[in-house]
Amino acid sequence: SARPSRAKPSREELGERMTEEHRLASLTRGAPRFSQFERVSQQTKQDSPKYPQPAQRRRATRRQNAAMSDPRVQRLTSSENTIVGLATGAIDVSTTQWILYCKNATQQGLPLTMNPRVLYRGYTMSLVNMSVLSGLQFPLTALATSAFTGGQERALTGSEEIGAAFVGGVLSGFVCAPMELVMIQQQRFGTSLFATPSKVVAEAGVGSLFGRGLFMSCGREGVFTAGMLGLGPVMRRYASEKMGYSAPAAAIFGAVGGGLVVATLSHPMDTIKTCQQGDIGHKTYRGIAHTATTLLGEAGPKRFFSGWAWRSGRMVFQCFLFDACKQHLSPLFFPHHFQD
Repeated sequence: SARPSRAKPSREELGERMTEEHRLASLTRGAPRFSQFERVSQQTKQDSPKYPQPAQRRRATRRQNAAMSDPRVQRLTSSENTIVGLATGAIDVSTTQWILYCKNATQQGLPLTMNPRVLYRGYTMSLVNMSVLSGLQFPLTALATSAFTGGQERALTGSEEIGAAFVGGVLSGFVCAPMELVMIQQQRFGTSLFATPSKVVAEAGVGSLFGRGLFMSCGREGVFTAGMLGLGPVMRRYASEKMGYSAPAAAIFGAVGGGLVVATLSHPMDTIKTCQQGDIGHKTYRGIAHTATTLLGEAGPKRFFSGWAWRSGRMVFQCFLFDACKQHLSPLFFPHHFQD
């Protein structure tokens, strides 16, 4: 009688069988050479999407990390967030103070200069201002984030991330207003850090030192922080997840898009604030409504956007910098939060 036929094993089955034989043989008399079928099996696994190789896994992990903000940064305490913010502010001012001078000078109708000693007038106060400001915005935003999430560690929605950053920014405006007033007065008149506050108080009173431009400062910082710590990261994730951008391209998209949006939305408030703080004697610009009316009469609506190009360029860089510092300085300074 005819013998029943058996199905011929596939190459992959033969390869797996040979692999097992190879393992057993290696325990007794050394490993034999790989057979042809075993080599075919190994190559099949390398070419198959079911078996991603280490390099592919690393690239996939990098894409995944680039597509979202690491929720583990929510583990940082208020003091740790403050340290990250202080470092971010110091990096920011050291690289962009000259742009800030050009922006303020353009808004006030002052001549521009290439003299570094003039461009970096008020650097120390600006450094203190931005370091303290960033040192406040990071923990204040973290507190607002905790309020949105109810204390749970989870990824924020886009609106939650932007809203938390806005709240943190508004609160920080109460601190930055007097420091920016001192810096602007230094830029205008070249006075020293310690002499300028006394000069302001002598000319306009303590109220002007702490209250001149305060409301515009809070509004501007709210929009600014919503972009730096909210809109920028949201746009970066969107570019990576929905548009298929690479990590560097997504970072650029988030920085440019977020920076230009918040620069445009907040610039009228910044122009009013700068003009008020440059004129502590109320000679040209008085309250918010009077300043806005005066600016409108000087050159129309475009007057509110004086210095926009300087500020937009700075904010595009800041949008990239703040997001990058948040994601990279946090694990660098506090690696114990990122070990899992």
